[in-house]
Amino acid sequence: MDKLKWFLYLSAALLIFIPISIVLMSDTITFSSTFSKIVISTGIILVIFGKVLSLLEKRKENKSFSTDIGIITGLLIALVARFV
Repeated sequence: MDKLKWFLYLSAALLIFIPISIVLMSDTITFSSTFSKIVISTGIILVIFGKVLSLLEKRKENKSFSTDIGIITGLLIALVARFV
């Protein structure tokens, strides 16, 4: 499960940073706002899934997982606020 968690985090980072770097390097390439919202929302969802996996691992090991719950809650609020 640890490899899956890191795959989700890496995918989210690449999904967000590759379009940003393309736009910053080029003056002629732009992306629509719909594409930007979809890419950023997908990245946030992947991070949330990774944190849920981390939360489940910590719960099995009886470790404190309040930080993960706070991060998940904050990301969910940011995700919902993007569509309001």
